[in-house]
Amino acid sequence: MALKAGTYNLNANSGKLSVYTFKEGFLSAVAHDLLIDVPNFTIKLNVSDAGVQSASVEAEILANSLKIVCAMKDGQQNYDALKEKDKADIEEATFKDVLHPSKYPTINFRSSNIQGKDGVYHVKGELTLHGVTRPVEFDAKTTTGKDIKGRVTLSQKDFGIKPYKALLGTLKVKNEVNIAFDLSLS
Repeated sequence: MALKAGTYNLNANSGKLSVYTFKEGFLSAVAHDLLIDVPNFTIKLNVSDAGVQSASVEAEILANSLKIVCAMKDGQQNYDALKEKDKADIEEATFKDVLHPSKYPTINFRSSNIQGKDGVYHVKGELTLHGVTRPVEFDAKTTTGKDIKGRVTLSQKDFGIKPYKALLGTLKVKNEVNIAFDLSLS
């Protein structure tokens, strides 16, 4: 199934944009992998009649809009593991020590090339995060022609971000984070 030609303006009403972080370090057994919601984003997807090779994607995320949803354990959502205060403390640390949204308020992506085959689209472009612009590639797929799903793994250090650590480095967030999207085009 292929994406239908058109211009799609997507946001949180269109589906989910999520961040997954993973713990490491000596004290990682007492820490949590996290599912983080991105509630404030806009994505403009333009698919021309000429096909996906001339399509384009532009995205903007407000860096201060990330919200902790829950802890993850063995790939499953664990809503009981974090209290509301824990979530607020993690969000505060994310903004203060990691993303610095007062200095870098937006995260932007702009595609430079999209290739598609059998409902799978290989997207190349540039991501600007934390004031650093780097090339990024990922695959997105559609199953109905009216949806788009995918995941991209980012290295925080590639964007000048020091992965969060606490307790003298015995508790850390891994350098790699996953960004996942599941959006409806209708």
